[in-house]
Amino acid sequence: MRLAQLLSFSLLLISSALFAQPGSVSQAEVDAAKAFIEAKQAVLLGDLEKAESLFQKMSKEDPDNDVLHYELGRIHYVSEDNQEAVNELEKAYELNPTVAYAGLLGELYQATGQYREGAKLFKDLADSQSRPADQREGRGSTITQSDRELFRLQQAVFLVRAQEIDKAIDVYDDLEKELGINPELSRKKHALYLGLGDQKRAEKELLALVEAFPRDLEYRHLLAGYYSSQGKRNDAKDVYREILRIEPADVKAQLALEDSGKPGQLPNGENNGKLMDLMSRTDVDLDLKIGKLLPMVQAVANTGDANMASEGLALADELARVHPSDAKPMAMRGDLYFHSGQYPEAAAAYRQTLELDDTVYPVWEQYLHSLYLDNQMKELREEAENALDVFPNRPYVTFYYALGEAARADFDEAAGLMEQAVFIFGAASPEAGNMARTYQETITALGEGKLPQSGSIPAGEGPLSAYLLARENYDSGKHAESLQLLSAADHARNTNALHLELLGDAILKTSGDKNAAAVAYERAEKAGSKSRSLRRKISETKS
Repeated sequence: MRLAQLLSFSLLLISSALFAQPGSVSQAEVDAAKAFIEAKQAVLLGDLEKAESLFQKMSKEDPDNDVLHYELGRIHYVSEDNQEAVNELEKAYELNPTVAYAGLLGELYQATGQYREGAKLFKDLADSQSRPADQREGRGSTITQSDRELFRLQQAVFLVRAQEIDKAIDVYDDLEKELGINPELSRKKHALYLGLGDQKRAEKELLALVEAFPRDLEYRHLLAGYYSSQGKRNDAKDVYREILRIEPADVKAQLALEDSGKPGQLPNGENNGKLMDLMSRTDVDLDLKIGKLLPMVQAVANTGDANMASEGLALADELARVHPSDAKPMAMRGDLYFHSGQYPEAAAAYRQTLELDDTVYPVWEQYLHSLYLDNQMKELREEAENALDVFPNRPYVTFYYALGEAARADFDEAAGLMEQAVFIFGAASPEAGNMARTYQETITALGEGKLPQSGSIPAGEGPLSAYLLARENYDSGKHAESLQLLSAADHARNTNALHLELLGDAILKTSGDKNAAAVAYERAEKAGSKSRSLRRKISETKS
């Protein structure tokens, strides 16, 4: 929600916009000020519809008032009507080309994909600030040289998004002529040249950095890493040797030379001890340590080898001990647990990871998947809702949220969420979209009290597939087989209300044990079941 952005606008603008005329204040100006204050109060109270109506009325009466157009633009922005927001901000900026207006207009151009317009906006802003102060337009504050440089950088960012890469590089080159060799500019140009496939000029940018800052080893490491990525191992080794000549204790260069020619080598019993020593060192970069463990994590992902996972977990535990405030070691523990099929442990590790840093999307996805596979459906719903606050447009968040709702028999809500997931997957991931559509059809059938048609049941392992198989057995009179499947998948963490209600049904059909059935039904109720029949079943088993 963008409402907070509206609240930062100061009412001091009233004095500059509405009481700008010297001398006595007219009744019309007093009325205008009152109307403005009333509209701002409506904004503060969250009544954006009223605020918009009041600002629209004022704007019709005073169409050349840039502040009113700015306020309308901000309201449209909060309401996520971005194109209308653009229209109003363009009017405000045309009337008074201030930096404040340009900042929000640039944000809107980015949100609406108007990248060329954004590039032109910041070019014009930088050019206007290059003129003498008495030739500038607008009532904006004084702009420093660093501000103008920032405008040029913003212009280049928009040009890159508009796929006008050569023009973006021209902007960086112009800045470099003014500033000299600059690490930020060189790295940006290096990345753009790589994207263009121009290896020679990409290399040239890093060489220029090394030449300009010969004692800064960071840039030599960048150059060595680039050579390694291009398969130029001898060139990379030469750079690492030069680093060690300057700083013999550079651990990263030492390890890089030690490992050269052995990419992706897995640790074994003999060198696990060396790895443990490396994990324990406080003078070694965390990312370098993680790079040493990644081949093991990948091997566990490929094979599910529990013994290798156990070895990797010991190393990851030591990594977490040495770096307790960093989320990466905990995420690595989660991956090792997950890929070795230890889903409750994986979910716990991912939860700890997110407590340290909740901004890394792949961790959220793995966390939700772990909760789903372990049948922790109540937790899945809650955590998917939390994930939506951080990543509202990621399809798998909505996908797992839908599965959590389905697991408590809220089929209408689940089908709606799954439809959103299908839409978000869109053309970018048609295979995943088709998978989500299959789940949506399954959920819709369950909501109608039916099983999906044969062949449309989601394939693969997972609680929904397991439930459907048990339900097929139950509906065809194979109650014992259904009970066996449900009991095998049950555990203390199970909060899958669909599973638990069917478990109670199967218990009654096979043994008639009302007490055991009541326990299953009450667990389903506690898990948040929306089943219309559950209350009746609980009452009948208690009678």
